[in-house]
Amino acid sequence: MSLDIGTAISDGLDRVLTRPGASLVGAFLVLGFANAVVVQSLTAAAAEFVVNEFGPQLAEADALDEFRRNVGVSPLSVSLPPALLGAAFVVLAFLTEAISIVAVRVFAAPDPERLPEGVADGLTLATLNGFLAGILTFVIVAVGFVVGLVGVIVGGFVVAAVLGVSLLFARQAVALGDENAITALRESWDVAKGNRWYLLGLVVVLALVSLVIGGGGGLIGGLFGPAASTLVSVVVGAAVGVFGIAATTQAYQQLRVGRDQTGGSSDGGHKPAESGNDVY
Repeated sequence: MSLDIGTAISDGLDRVLTRPGASLVGAFLVLGFANAVVVQSLTAAAAEFVVNEFGPQLAEADALDEFRRNVGVSPLSVSLPPALLGAAFVVLAFLTEAISIVAVRVFAAPDPERLPEGVADGLTLATLNGFLAGILTFVIVAVGFVVGLVGVIVGGFVVAAVLGVSLLFARQAVALGDENAITALRESWDVAKGNRWYLLGLVVVLALVSLVIGGGGGLIGGLFGPAASTLVSVVVGAAVGVFGIAATTQAYQQLRVGRDQTGGSSDGGHKPAESGNDVY
């Protein structure tokens, strides 16, 4: 079956506008705020190191003021050891992946108004697999982009886009199918067969939503100073991020159910795609 982008978007929005959806937005708000503090603190620490080590040279080259302007203001930064900040960054990355796994399970539940049973079952292992699948996806897409560039400049973007949408559902496969990182990538590839153009359309729609809402929020926040701008960015990022997970999960559910109804399975025993199906 073909992906219905409109249904995935509308169903995803409906899921966000529920009590569980609001709770997930709240969770991502907390994580986003904590991450902003850590990132800005690391940036401030790095800037301070550069100024302390190379300040005189930058001043002689009349570049010190420009460097400070380019680094920008870090209103949420705190003074902590860089090693502690680095550890906090890693922990927050894993926590974000864990909440993302939970979000997928919540948005795939039959009852949108209630948390599903077993929502946290095997969460530690699922988080590790989801995190690893994300890293592998990034590496695969990056390598595909570079390889595509070897042939034609535009080829890099085409290869990266095809690989990116083909591996879009790796997290869903981990969260809902208890797949490991490798089999999750294979499951995502299988589910995406025959729908890569539609999935690219979904990604473009989600990107435009993020761009429009994020840009508008940034303009509004910028009117009230750096701290307000950062807070608005965190709020917008949490809401748009949860919506993206919801819409992607609804798309995955659509295509997985359609595949299973036509005799497919997640263990590689699905029927072979028709000629040309695996290309687009």
